[in-house]
Amino acid sequence: MIKAVLFDMDGLMFDTESLSTKGFIESAKKQGYDMTVAETHLVLGFKREDIFDFYEEYFKNKKLNVDGRKLVADQYDYLEHVLLTTGPDKMPYLVELLDYLKNNKYKIAVASSSDIFHIKNNLEKNNLLNYIDTIASGEEVSNGKPAPDIFLLAASRLDVTPDECLVLEDSIFGMEAAHRAGMKSIMIPDSVQPDEKTKKTATAVLKNLGDVITFLKENN
Repeated sequence: MIKAVLFDMDGLMFDTESLSTKGFIESAKKQGYDMTVAETHLVLGFKREDIFDFYEEYFKNKKLNVDGRKLVADQYDYLEHVLLTTGPDKMPYLVELLDYLKNNKYKIAVASSSDIFHIKNNLEKNNLLNYIDTIASGEEVSNGKPAPDIFLLAASRLDVTPDECLVLEDSIFGMEAAHRAGMKSIMIPDSVQPDEKTKKTATAVLKNLGDVITFLKENN
Protein backbone atom coordinates (compact mmCIF):
# COMPACT_ATOMS: atom_id res chain seq x y z
CA MET A 1 0.00 0.00 0.00
CA ILE A 2 1.25 3.46 -0.91
CA LYS A 3 1.65 5.63 2.19
CA ALA A 4 3.98 8.35 0.87
CA VAL A 5 4.40 10.30 -2.36
CA LEU A 6 7.87 11.63 -3.23
CA PHE A 7 7.97 14.53 -5.67
CA ASP A 8 10.85 15.47 -7.89
CA MET A 9 10.77 19.26 -8.27
CA ASP A 10 12.22 20.69 -11.49
CA GLY A 11 9.97 19.98 -14.44
CA LEU A 12 7.56 18.00 -12.25
CA MET A 13 6.23 20.49 -9.69
CA PHE A 14 7.46 23.66 -11.37
CA ASP A 15 8.14 24.70 -14.94
CA THR A 16 11.84 25.26 -14.31
CA GLU A 17 13.15 23.18 -17.19
CA SER A 18 12.05 25.66 -19.86
CA LEU A 19 13.81 28.38 -17.82
CA SER A 20 16.88 26.19 -17.55
CA THR A 21 16.94 25.56 -21.29
CA LYS A 22 16.62 29.25 -22.08
CA GLY A 23 19.38 30.06 -19.59
CA PHE A 24 21.78 27.55 -21.14
CA ILE A 25 21.12 28.80 -24.66
CA GLU A 26 21.58 32.46 -23.69
CA SER A 27 24.76 31.67 -21.74
CA ALA A 28 26.21 29.71 -24.65
CA LYS A 29 25.52 32.61 -27.02
CA LYS A 30 27.78 34.79 -24.85
CA GLN A 31 30.62 32.47 -25.82
CA GLY A 32 29.62 32.35 -29.49
CA TYR A 33 28.11 28.87 -29.35
CA ASP A 34 24.63 27.91 -30.57
CA MET A 35 23.56 25.35 -27.99
CA THR A 36 20.71 23.05 -28.97
CA VAL A 37 17.73 22.22 -26.78
CA ALA A 38 18.82 18.57 -26.84
CA GLU A 39 22.21 19.56 -25.39
CA THR A 40 20.52 21.35 -22.50
CA HIS A 41 18.60 18.16 -21.67
CA LEU A 42 21.76 16.08 -21.19
CA VAL A 43 21.93 16.98 -17.49
CA LEU A 44 18.28 16.64 -16.48
CA GLY A 45 18.16 15.36 -12.90
CA PHE A 46 21.88 15.96 -12.24
CA LYS A 47 23.21 17.51 -9.04
CA ARG A 48 24.66 21.02 -9.41
CA GLU A 49 28.32 20.02 -9.12
CA ASP A 50 27.78 17.19 -11.58
CA ILE A 51 26.40 19.66 -14.14
CA PHE A 52 29.56 21.76 -13.90
CA ASP A 53 31.72 18.67 -14.37
CA PHE A 54 29.62 17.34 -17.24
CA TYR A 55 29.75 20.44 -19.43
CA GLU A 56 33.41 21.06 -18.69
CA GLU A 57 34.22 17.60 -20.09
CA TYR A 58 31.56 17.80 -22.80
CA PHE A 59 33.07 20.83 -24.52
CA LYS A 60 36.63 19.64 -23.98
CA ASN A 61 35.82 16.34 -25.68
CA LYS A 62 34.22 18.17 -28.59
CA LYS A 63 37.31 20.38 -28.82
CA LEU A 64 35.13 23.50 -28.79
CA ASN A 65 36.30 26.85 -27.48
CA VAL A 66 33.59 26.96 -24.81
CA ASP A 67 34.24 27.26 -21.10
CA GLY A 68 31.74 24.73 -19.76
CA ARG A 69 32.07 25.82 -16.15
CA LYS A 70 31.48 29.49 -17.03
CA LEU A 71 28.50 28.52 -19.16
CA VAL A 72 26.90 26.73 -16.21
CA ALA A 73 27.73 29.60 -13.82
CA ASP A 74 26.09 32.11 -16.19
CA GLN A 75 23.07 29.85 -16.56
CA TYR A 76 22.67 29.66 -12.78
CA ASP A 77 22.86 33.46 -12.55
CA TYR A 78 20.03 33.67 -15.09
CA LEU A 79 17.92 31.15 -13.19
CA GLU A 80 18.67 32.74 -9.84
CA HIS A 81 17.31 36.09 -10.95
CA VAL A 82 14.00 34.61 -12.12
CA LEU A 83 13.54 32.20 -9.20
CA LEU A 84 14.32 34.75 -6.50
CA THR A 85 12.11 37.49 -7.97
CA THR A 86 8.94 36.09 -9.52
CA GLY A 87 9.54 32.41 -8.74
CA PRO A 88 8.73 29.52 -11.09
CA ASP A 89 5.30 28.72 -12.50
CA LYS A 90 3.46 25.72 -11.05
CA MET A 91 2.85 22.72 -13.29
CA PRO A 92 -0.83 21.96 -14.06
CA TYR A 93 -2.86 20.21 -11.32
CA LEU A 94 -0.09 20.46 -8.72
CA VAL A 95 -2.27 22.09 -6.06
CA GLU A 96 -5.17 19.74 -6.78
CA LEU A 97 -2.89 16.73 -6.28
CA LEU A 98 -1.36 18.12 -3.09
CA ASP A 99 -4.84 18.82 -1.70
CA TYR A 100 -5.92 15.26 -2.50
CA LEU A 101 -2.83 13.78 -0.84
CA LYS A 102 -3.24 15.86 2.32
CA ASN A 103 -6.95 15.15 2.58
CA ASN A 104 -6.29 11.42 2.25
CA LYS A 105 -3.45 11.30 4.82
CA TYR A 106 -0.55 10.56 2.46
CA LYS A 107 2.90 11.64 3.59
CA ILE A 108 4.53 14.07 1.14
CA ALA A 109 8.20 14.73 0.39
CA VAL A 110 10.15 16.71 -2.14
CA ALA A 111 13.23 14.78 -3.25
CA SER A 112 15.12 17.01 -5.67
CA SER A 113 18.66 17.26 -7.00
CA SER A 114 18.46 21.01 -6.30
CA ASP A 115 19.84 22.46 -3.07
CA ILE A 116 17.66 23.07 -0.03
CA PHE A 117 17.64 26.86 -0.46
CA HIS A 118 16.17 26.68 -3.96
CA ILE A 119 13.68 23.94 -3.06
CA LYS A 120 12.32 26.03 -0.19
CA ASN A 121 12.39 29.21 -2.29
CA ASN A 122 10.28 27.63 -5.03
CA LEU A 123 7.81 26.19 -2.53
CA GLU A 124 7.54 29.46 -0.59
CA LYS A 125 7.11 31.60 -3.72
CA ASN A 126 4.12 29.44 -4.61
CA ASN A 127 2.73 29.13 -1.04
CA LEU A 128 3.17 25.34 -1.01
CA LEU A 129 5.58 24.75 1.85
CA ASN A 130 2.77 23.84 4.27
CA TYR A 131 1.90 20.78 2.16
CA ILE A 132 5.36 19.22 2.49
CA ASP A 133 6.27 16.89 5.36
CA THR A 134 9.98 16.69 4.54
CA ILE A 135 12.60 17.68 1.98
CA ALA A 136 15.60 15.73 0.70
CA SER A 137 18.06 17.62 -1.50
CA GLY A 138 20.92 16.70 -3.77
CA GLU A 139 23.40 18.45 -1.51
CA GLU A 140 22.59 16.00 1.29
CA VAL A 141 23.57 12.80 -0.52
CA SER A 142 26.88 11.51 -1.83
CA ASN A 143 25.46 10.13 -5.06
CA GLY A 144 22.96 11.97 -7.23
CA LYS A 145 20.31 10.45 -9.47
CA PRO A 146 20.28 7.82 -11.03
CA ALA A 147 21.60 6.54 -7.68
CA PRO A 148 18.69 5.89 -5.28
CA ASP A 149 20.19 7.83 -2.35
CA ILE A 150 17.92 10.86 -2.39
CA PHE A 151 14.70 8.83 -2.46
CA LEU A 152 15.91 6.52 0.29
CA LEU A 153 16.77 9.57 2.41
CA ALA A 154 13.28 11.00 1.91
CA ALA A 155 11.65 7.67 2.82
CA SER A 156 13.74 7.43 5.97
CA ARG A 157 12.69 10.93 7.04
CA LEU A 158 9.04 10.06 6.45
CA ASP A 159 9.47 6.80 8.41
CA VAL A 160 8.16 4.64 5.57
CA THR A 161 9.65 1.70 3.70
CA PRO A 162 10.59 1.92 -0.01
CA ASP A 163 7.72 -0.35 -1.03
CA GLU A 164 5.29 2.11 0.60
CA CYS A 165 6.54 4.99 -1.59
CA LEU A 166 5.37 6.33 -4.92
CA VAL A 167 7.87 8.53 -6.75
CA LEU A 168 6.69 11.16 -9.24
CA GLU A 169 9.33 12.07 -11.81
CA ASP A 170 9.78 13.68 -15.21
CA SER A 171 13.34 12.53 -15.98
CA ILE A 172 14.79 9.19 -17.05
CA PHE A 173 17.57 9.47 -14.46
CA GLY A 174 15.00 10.10 -11.74
CA MET A 175 12.93 7.11 -12.82
CA GLU A 176 16.00 4.89 -12.72
CA ALA A 177 16.78 6.17 -9.22
CA ALA A 178 13.25 5.29 -8.07
CA HIS A 179 13.52 1.82 -9.57
CA ARG A 180 16.87 1.22 -7.88
CA ALA A 181 15.34 2.38 -4.58
CA GLY A 182 12.68 -0.32 -4.87
CA MET A 183 9.84 2.20 -5.10
CA LYS A 184 6.79 2.47 -7.32
CA SER A 185 7.22 5.25 -9.86
CA ILE A 186 5.18 7.35 -12.24
CA MET A 187 6.77 9.36 -15.02
CA ILE A 188 5.04 12.52 -16.16
CA PRO A 189 7.16 13.60 -19.14
CA ASP A 190 8.06 17.26 -19.53
CA SER A 191 11.00 17.88 -21.85
CA VAL A 192 11.99 14.25 -22.40
CA GLN A 193 9.86 11.23 -23.23
CA PRO A 194 10.50 7.86 -21.53
CA ASP A 195 12.75 5.37 -23.31
CA GLU A 196 11.88 1.67 -23.59
CA LYS A 197 13.76 0.74 -20.42
CA THR A 198 11.88 3.38 -18.43
CA LYS A 199 8.53 2.23 -19.81
CA LYS A 200 9.28 -1.30 -18.61
CA THR A 201 10.32 -0.34 -15.07
CA ALA A 202 7.75 2.43 -14.51
CA THR A 203 4.58 1.70 -12.58
CA ALA A 204 2.85 4.08 -15.00
CA VAL A 205 3.49 6.89 -17.47
CA LEU A 206 0.83 9.60 -17.17
CA LYS A 207 0.07 12.87 -18.94
CA ASN A 208 -0.15 15.21 -15.95
CA LEU A 209 -0.31 15.43 -12.17
CA GLY A 210 -4.09 15.34 -12.23
CA ASP A 211 -3.93 11.79 -13.58
CA VAL A 212 -2.07 10.75 -10.42
CA ILE A 213 -5.25 11.35 -8.41
CA THR A 214 -7.12 8.92 -10.65
CA PHE A 215 -4.28 6.41 -10.42
CA LEU A 216 -4.31 6.48 -6.61
CA LYS A 217 -8.10 6.16 -6.45
CA GLU A 218 -7.99 3.11 -8.72
CA ASN A 219 -4.81 1.43 -7.45
CA ASN A 220 -4.55 2.14 -3.73
